[in-house]
Order: sequence, then C-alpha cells, then structure tokens
Amino acid sequence: MFKRLLIKVLTLSLVVAFSVQSATASDPNWREKQEVRFEQTGLTLGDIITKENWNKVDGLLPPEMLEWVKKSYIEMKIGEYKYDVTCDDGWIKKSAENAGNYKLTDKKNMVEASTGEPPLWVDGMPFPDLDIKNDPDGATKYAYNRTTSLHRMGSFREDVSVTWIGRGGFERRLETVLYQYAFWARPEGPVKNPAGHRYRDIVAASEPYHLAGINQLTFRKLDGSDDEVYVYVPAIRRVKKMSGANRSDPYMGSDACVDDLDGFGGITTSMKWRFIEERVGLLCVTEWDSNNINKMVQRKDGTWVAQPGTPGKMTVGYEVNAENVAKWAPVDVVWIPRTFYVLEVIPQDPYYNAGKTIFWLDKETYWINFKVTSNRAGEYWKTVLYLPRCYEWAGMKGVQTGGVGYLIVDEKTNHATLVDASFAGGVSKTEFGNPRINQKVFTVENLRMVSK
Repeated sequence: MFKRLLIKVLTLSLVVAFSVQSATASDPNWREKQEVRFEQTGLTLGDIITKENWNKVDGLLPPEMLEWVKKSYIEMKIGEYKYDVTCDDGWIKKSAENAGNYKLTDKKNMVEASTGEPPLWVDGMPFPDLDIKNDPDGATKYAYNRTTSLHRMGSFREDVSVTWIGRGGFERRLETVLYQYAFWARPEGPVKNPAGHRYRDIVAASEPYHLAGINQLTFRKLDGSDDEVYVYVPAIRRVKKMSGANRSDPYMGSDACVDDLDGFGGITTSMKWRFIEERVGLLCVTEWDSNNINKMVQRKDGTWVAQPGTPGKMTVGYEVNAENVAKWAPVDVVWIPRTFYVLEVIPQDPYYNAGKTIFWLDKETYWINFKVTSNRAGEYWKTVLYLPRCYEWAGMKGVQTGGVGYLIVDEKTNHATLVDASFAGGVSKTEFGNPRINQKVFTVENLRMVSK
C-alpha cells in the first residue's frame, strides 16, 4: 500500500513539474488526499443519496441540511474534483512572507504589528502561520485571511440575478450588476488610498422597470468602523446616505441580505468569531465546476473574462420540472468529500436581524459552503448554500469572489431566493481587472450616472 502511494506521489510530482500550468500548481498530493476522504466517509463516487439512505451522509452536513435529505427536498450525487483547487504557489509564497507582520487590536481590527495602524496594502494572507485551534483569536484571523484571499482580482464586475422561488416555483426576478474595487492584494500592486478604504462596491439594479436605477454604493473602511453607504433613489432623483450598520435587512424584499454576499460580506469586527471544530464533510459544487477550472481569457484592454458559454448558475428544481425534489433544490450539483472548518459567529449589534450563525468553510480554499442562521430568539431561521468556482487568470489560480451563486432557504416560510452570477440565460458575465472599473467610478457624484 505504501509503495503504491509513493509511486502515485512521484508520478504526480513529475506531472506538476513539467506541466504547462506549473506556474499555478500547488499541491501534488491533492488526489491522494481526496481518496483518503472518500475512505473516511465510506462513500463511493456516483453514490445517490436520498431519504432512503440518508444515514450515509449523517455527520457530513449541518443537521439542518441533513433534514433536507430526510424530507426529500434534495437528492445528492457524490462526486469528485478532477483538478487541484488550492491557490497558486505565488500566493502561498506571498502569504508566508507576512508571518508576524500583522496583529489584532482590542476591537479585533487588523493592524500592522510595527505601527499599530490599519494596513493600506496587504498581499498574501496576513496570518499564514495561524493556529486556528489554539489561538483565542484564531477564527477572527482566519476571517481576515479569507477576506484577502477572495479579493485578488482587484477590479471586478459581475451580472447578478436574484430569483424569488415559492411553493409553486418561480415568482419573480431582479437583475443587478455588481462592481467592486479592492485595494488589498490587487494584481497591479498598491494604489493611492487616501480615504483609507479596504474596498468599494456598487450594486446597481437594472430590471424590472420599477426597480431599475436603485443603486447602492458602499465604502468598506480600514479602521473597522461601520460602512459608509449611499443609495440613489430614482423616484426622488436623490442620493441618500444610509446607515452602514443596517446590513441584515432583506435586499429588495428577497430572502437575501447584504451580509449574505460571499458567505459573509459584513465587517469582521461586527461579529464575535469562534472556532468549533475541523471535520470532513461534503462540499456542494456544480458538476461543471467539479470537472473544469474556469480558465479566463484576456481581452485587448486587459480585462479577464469568462470564456463564451461558461455557465454562471446552478440549475434548480422548478427549471427542469423536477417532481422528486423541492422547487428550489439544486439539481446539477455533486457533493465532494472535503475538510471543513466549522466556525460560530455572533453579532455584536443587538439590533442585528440574525442571531448565532454557523459557517462551514472549506479548509483549503477559505470558501464558505454552508451558512446556518438562527433568529435573535435562538430558533433556526434559514440556511444558505454557496457554490464555489476555481478561476485561473493572469498566472494565478484560486477560488474567488464571483462563484456560481448562492441559495437562501427560509424553511419557516417555505420560500427561497436564488442569487446567481448571470442574467437570465445562465451564462457567466464575470470580469476581472477591467481598467474602466477604477476609483473614479465609486463616488457619490458618479452614482447618479450609473443609474442612467
């Protein structure tokens, strides 16, 4: 057994060493690790899990999601990754060089260890030597690692659809465009940042007509204080300044809130973070993504875009008239044995709509796959399922912001909202590094122009 494993490792190492993609390779033993996790779970590639054999995945999902299987809301197909999803060697090297460079303040904001000031620039994960299990601040530091690793594309644009799904299936759809400008980890290097922002973004509604033009501008600050938020309201032709702490209300009446973006789109200091455990579980990913890295292509202006025909969403039950699962159930996904960190977060704000939330994050990619949220009374409220996507662009590789989207399921109301990375039609419109998405776009003065 040991000899066979050694041969596999040596063979894979040679493949990595001479592959044309060697610049982005990182873990030559990824396949063996995946095989070990299959052995640990007792699952077999191609297994179909239903309410008849739900016990096969007992302990591999949050309990609330296991109930989905028992109640026939979903069926699960066991799959595998055909490639290594860990980030490129360049990012790993940059991260290692950050050891000891950063620390947390009493309020858990990240600052430079040498100056005590929030860093204007971070490249690589700020806490590479993290001992999440034994460091009292381990979960919080892990959250900062995650934030940095998910914003490596610099300038980012994505078409986003928000679909309401009720008991009978499709109800309505909202089309938006997300623009984001990140200051940390930009591929182009550091830029001037006199306002002290971590990133800026705009969420612009475009359809239907009565919502078109409602656009929200957010400034995320380096000092860990509340966001600065502005909203343009077409009906009054005015920009209104909003509360930066109000991130837990429903977005446009959907089941989603602003903090649901990317698993957790909120301010790290707004939550108390706690590590619970490391465990093997099942990562949900579209079957296309289990087989393919999203290899972006570069336009003449330098923008990296998804290749034509790249799917930008998961398919759910009502779209294929599935009768054996819920209308909101993802039907083109597989479930892959992976290693997770389970974290607990509790909001500091007593007026935050949610109570305790449990995150299941893929240990290697920092991707939040499951988010189980309670209300303020401690009762189970909703579950969010986020589907990752691994990108390759500009000599870099990693699971990034701009995945396949996410699904929010509110079982109390028997309602769901699907947020996917495409307009109606299902094709990805994700862009990295568009030079037209610069700092000048993200101003209060320009917010009116985005609405036209």
